[in-house]
Amino acid sequence: MSTITATGPVTSDERIGYLDILRGFAVMAIFVVNIKAMTMPFPYYMNPSAWASETDRAIAIAQKFLIDDKWRTIFTALYGAGLAMIAERLAERGQGLRILWARNAWLLVFGLIHLLLIWQGDILTFYALAGFLAVLFVRMGTVKLYVSGAILLALGWLWMSFFSLGPVFDEDLAGKLGGLFWEPTSETAAAEVAAYRGGIDEHIAQRASGAVGYVIFYFLMGGQWLGTLGLMVMGMALFRSGFLTGRTPAWAAALLAVAGLGASWGMEAWQVERIAASGYAYEVYSLTVPLSILDGWAGALGYAALVSLFVGWGLKFGAVAALGRMAFTNYIACSLIGTTLGGGHAVGWFGEVGLTTLMIVVALGWIAMLIWSSLWLKTFRFGPLEWLWRSLTYGKVQPFRR
Repeated sequence: MSTITATGPVTSDERIGYLDILRGFAVMAIFVVNIKAMTMPFPYYMNPSAWASETDRAIAIAQKFLIDDKWRTIFTALYGAGLAMIAERLAERGQGLRILWARNAWLLVFGLIHLLLIWQGDILTFYALAGFLAVLFVRMGTVKLYVSGAILLALGWLWMSFFSLGPVFDEDLAGKLGGLFWEPTSETAAAEVAAYRGGIDEHIAQRASGAVGYVIFYFLMGGQWLGTLGLMVMGMALFRSGFLTGRTPAWAAALLAVAGLGASWGMEAWQVERIAASGYAYEVYSLTVPLSILDGWAGALGYAALVSLFVGWGLKFGAVAALGRMAFTNYIACSLIGTTLGGGHAVGWFGEVGLTTLMIVVALGWIAMLIWSSLWLKTFRFGPLEWLWRSLTYGKVQPFRR
């Protein structure tokens, strides 16, 4: 039985290994897709046909099947599960929820720094903003969490779907958005390449101009805040019921893995076929977005169940768990790797690198993170950014060395 400390963050003995393993896999998977937008214009992140070689296009399609929206969904649900876990610890210590508010506030600071100075595709800002609302749910019982999560997800799906279908019915809107997100004009592509292959000041100016639209257009107007909140609340419910603590019976985990991944990959196959048959028309892609949201949720459930099944069979995933215990540090490290390779202040690959090469970079990054996370945690209690976040949240310097 773990010992609950009177004050301070969760100790190593209080951690749940399954959550760390999921976080580790999520960070690794997210890096696979994020590096595309760190080193190439944004349509290369969205549109497999943008890549020049057949191999690169095949890799991009495989990423859609295996990763897109699935592991990010898991990462989001895990943030909600983390809030629920901390709330339970605080209740056992007789403390209120001030720590959760402070935790989200400091994450917002880190997120804005990451968004403006490192990479425009930041998710920490979104997690902090949605997290403020998610704190309102942490004292609910499991059934109420499931009901609330389901309602929020349904409303979020309707909002995000309605927003995504605009280009289907408005040709002018399709042309405008398609030029930004799907098939850029030579002018927009050249401007983005020039900015990111320039100096630090040009990078910041480009990110600052895009960040406003990213938060307002995508997160707020696009309904992502509601979908993110729904996933966090559902993550709390799944944590409370034992699914996100690795306690699912093997038969149930196997059934959920087959059902979730089977449904997800089936929906993906239909989308890929429809989009390819249209000649990769942006309007057809927009039409498939509502289904893409659902297959991301189904795939996330399937992967989480699959990992639970593997853990139940006795697979340890020690290095992956170490990477997951340092998820914050490693997430930022991935951004630094990608933007350093792409940026003109360093390697200057932006706009010129193939996806095959990027996957080699990702594989090397995985190896480095798996090794350094394991070695670091043999000496230190937390990753460096985890330690800083905890120290700021609790208002005092936390023990660092073991």
